Amino acid sequence: MPDGAPVAGRRGWLARRIGPLQARLTLLMLLVLAAPTAGGVVVAIQAYDEQTERAETLVHQFAALAASHERDFFSDTWRLLVGLATDLRLPEPGGRCPRLFGAFLGIYPEYGSLALVDPQGVQVCTTDKEAAGRPGSVKFDETDWFRRVSALRDFTLSDQVVGPADSNPTMIAAMPIIGDNDTLLGVIAVSIKLDRLEQVARDAGLPADGVVYVLDRRGEVLTRRTEGTAGDGGLPQPDIVAKVVADEVLEFRADSLDGRERAYSVVVLQGGAVHVLFGLPVADTFKWIERDLTSRLIMIGLTILAALIAAFVGGHYLVTRWVRSLRRLAGDYTAGHLDARPDLHGAPAELRELGDGFATMARRVALREADLKRTIGEKDILIREIHHRVKNNLQTVLSMLSLRLRGAREPAARQALGDMEMRVRALALVQRHLYLDDASSLVDVAALLAELAQSLVTAVPGAAERIQLALELPPLAIEQDRATPLALLVTELITNAMRHGFADGRRGRLILQGRRDGDMVTVEVADDGAGFDPAITGGLGLALVPGLVKQLGGESTLETAPGRGTIWRLRFRAGAPPPA
Repeated sequence: MPDGAPVAGRRGWLARRIGPLQARLTLLMLLVLAAPTAGGVVVAIQAYDEQTERAETLVHQFAALAASHERDFFSDTWRLLVGLATDLRLPEPGGRCPRLFGAFLGIYPEYGSLALVDPQGVQVCTTDKEAAGRPGSVKFDETDWFRRVSALRDFTLSDQVVGPADSNPTMIAAMPIIGDNDTLLGVIAVSIKLDRLEQVARDAGLPADGVVYVLDRRGEVLTRRTEGTAGDGGLPQPDIVAKVVADEVLEFRADSLDGRERAYSVVVLQGGAVHVLFGLPVADTFKWIERDLTSRLIMIGLTILAALIAAFVGGHYLVTRWVRSLRRLAGDYTAGHLDARPDLHGAPAELRELGDGFATMARRVALREADLKRTIGEKDILIREIHHRVKNNLQTVLSMLSLRLRGAREPAARQALGDMEMRVRALALVQRHLYLDDASSLVDVAALLAELAQSLVTAVPGAAERIQLALELPPLAIEQDRATPLALLVTELITNAMRHGFADGRRGRLILQGRRDGDMVTVEVADDGAGFDPAITGGLGLALVPGLVKQLGGESTLETAPGRGTIWRLRFRAGAPPPA
């Protein structure tokens, strides 16, 4: 297939789709609506992005609000420990450490115990009565929080610490006591009651369906505020919690353990020691934004659909139904019903004018057609008269030749008159076939040559009994201008075959055949007679052959030899002959 064929095929398909007027009106409406539709979609998407951004900001603000209470609590703890670190040094026996620690816990019930630890991690003073009776019995040098506060020399929070089965989980807040030259003199450690911290967080004023989880470095829940959510059901999946405490994600959406999708925001406190995770159901926070976007897009779609329906229906009632009426009218005129009249009552003025123009044109075409029919009838009568007169004239010539032939006594004169009579008969036969096919520019050459060959054989007395005529002429038609020279050629060749090939009563077979190969026609006249030598044989018949072949616009070949029969082959184009 040529390279341009697929492109042409696509163009043809497109032309069929947008060819009808109604389709073009619909396409025009789409083009008109393209800009406002695109603008509406852009505005809807921008509104969606803005509303989503505001909702995410709101979630972050709630997270910051939830974290503010923990931040304030840890800040207060820091200030209290700073004050204690300023007033305390490693105590001597009978110092004021026990009294100061005891007064501290009486004022701040959210703390569980208070201890003073030396640089080696040995607890030297504590409010824990059991450990207070055994100074130096508790060591913290292997704990993460002690190693961290010793290395950082700054306020430090531990992960969740689980005590005995009858006690609640706690976490340790530690403050180093720094001496001269940045020397670590000791550490003040206080345990924070997480259940008290959780109670403080419940007073944050957050949405009822929001969840708050305070996580340590390991992802363990220190406190929670879940309201209608059971336990840790509001937490995301463990792998996401691990990313939260690793500071890999701060704002995200995820499915909670209870199966609800939530939008989360994370606030990091105390250098990553504590993460406040706030979550709000997406269905309550973001779904309305998605519904708003969907409703906007649906309204845009409905607007386009309404416009298309208006274009389709309006185009039908205002334009296309009248165009269809005009098309049916044109079909009637094409079918020859020139008396049909358009019914365009109610159509636009332009279409009514077009219909009136069609009707006027049809009337004029009808008048012209009647004129042409009358003229053609007159010409047909004239042509028939001409054919009739030509036929009569040829019959007259034949009659005169027959009279002259009967009166001739010399053999040469009789032969010449006989040849002339056969040629005139051939012309008369052609004329008759032209008269039969006067409505066409073609002549049935198969019927013409078959009848011509039969008449030539039967015209010679006794020839039909001793000469077998074989006709192989398939349906074949040529231009009228080719019929006369072809008939004369076949007449000369058949006459020569009977006169010279089958002379002296010789018996034999005469073959006339024809075929068509594309635009080329081949006619052969063959016999199994005596044959002849073209170099030493002459006569009027053979002298006429080259001129007739030239008139036919073709070429001829001859195959013959004494005693071997003769084959004449004529080859020419079926179309009109070239100009002389």
